[in-house]
Amino acid sequence: MVLRRDYPYIFLAVLLSALAATAVADPGESVGTFALLGLMGVAMVMAILINPSLGANILLIAVFSNISRSFTDNGLPGVIKPLVAVVFVAILVRNYYVGQIPLHRPKTLRVEIFLFVYLFAVVASILVASDRDLAIERIIDLAKDIAIIYCILFCLRRPKEWKAAILVVIMVITALSLLGLIQLASGNYSQTFFDLARIDTDNRVAGPINEPNMWGQVLVAVIPFVIFRMLRESSKTKLLYFGALVILLVELLNTFSRGGYLAFLVVLFLIIFFFTRFNALAVFSVVAVAILALPLLPTQYVERFQTITALSSDNQGAVYEEASFRGRTSEILTGFTMFADHPLLGVGAANYPVNYQKYAQIIGLEVRTEQREAHSLYVEILSETGLIGFLSFMGIIFFLFLMLSNMKTELRKTKYYDEWSSHISAVQVSLIGYLFAAIFLHGAYIRFLWMLLALALALVQILYEYLDNQHYSARQELSA
Repeated sequence: MVLRRDYPYIFLAVLLSALAATAVADPGESVGTFALLGLMGVAMVMAILINPSLGANILLIAVFSNISRSFTDNGLPGVIKPLVAVVFVAILVRNYYVGQIPLHRPKTLRVEIFLFVYLFAVVASILVASDRDLAIERIIDLAKDIAIIYCILFCLRRPKEWKAAILVVIMVITALSLLGLIQLASGNYSQTFFDLARIDTDNRVAGPINEPNMWGQVLVAVIPFVIFRMLRESSKTKLLYFGALVILLVELLNTFSRGGYLAFLVVLFLIIFFFTRFNALAVFSVVAVAILALPLLPTQYVERFQTITALSSDNQGAVYEEASFRGRTSEILTGFTMFADHPLLGVGAANYPVNYQKYAQIIGLEVRTEQREAHSLYVEILSETGLIGFLSFMGIIFFLFLMLSNMKTELRKTKYYDEWSSHISAVQVSLIGYLFAAIFLHGAYIRFLWMLLALALALVQILYEYLDNQHYSARQELSA
């Protein structure tokens, strides 16, 4: 007798067989390729039905490795949208038969509400966009990212699955960083490892996204997870995490990203003063080693560090003497001018660059003929989506940190505080590092922030469910 729950597997087996037969029977290249992709898709659905967390890990690997862009740059079809569709279908099928989607999410609800308000603001901004095609593309990207957030939230349902997902992120970023260091060591910059590791024209490591500053931002966001794992794990694993930390730090150094350097200092400060037991000798030792190591750094690193001092110079004109600082100042002031002109909806999602020349002339700080980015995520959101977009985005951030803080408070009442407080702290520091770097960088790769948000939501959802289950089990034992 065939049970109702067996039907999807029978259907998938028949479909798999049909695709295999098509691939073998038709020698046409396109048919064979699509049949093979279909086989892979069906196999992936079946695997995710058995182990849903696999879906989250696949999406995290795809996003953090930027593999879809590597595919399209090499003339292959992009994979991220099909992956989202496959994972989403698998989640729905599994939920129908065994239940996978958490239906009661009051602890994460406020963050989700503001996320959709932000989506509404981005959609509404199309009404004022001078280039609506760019706005539509931004809307589609944001909708896709939100779909990924929910896929991850629904796939990760157990504490060990969440820990495994963080480990996947660490491994992916460490592996990509190692490829970048191999490029630097060999001097063979043309070897990009299928575009997974790139070096820009100034010999700065740029990761798979080919943007040194934003790659530095991603590294800063992942480093806290490595450090907290290194502090918490057993002595056998500490060495592995220490090795990963060294690779990430050397990679960060070679991005030559001043915003990344500053964000890392903020991360280091938070780890030392807020999330570890304060040890004056340890802090003094770290500072002393850092100061003594500065003269040993190669000249190009020291020169890059020295340009940051212009920000604290008593000479107010020092900022404008450095070309990149002058450009960033112009771009930020231009963004504020756009907002002043369109305070409610902004100039339209993704429309800052096409409006830059018009408003930069009003500022008159520099003359450039090409389109420019806002070089600040907050200025970009304010100028492109106005007050509605900016306030809803800040609402996401505010309630995200409030949610994590409340989770820590709940854990203090339980025996699980020591185990999980460090994981929550790692998420908090990671978000702060990313958001601090975002002061100097626009949102071209904001999907990395959404992935951090998805992991934060999943962690809180998992822990509340875990605590509820533990309380329920305790009550059952008492009543037995």
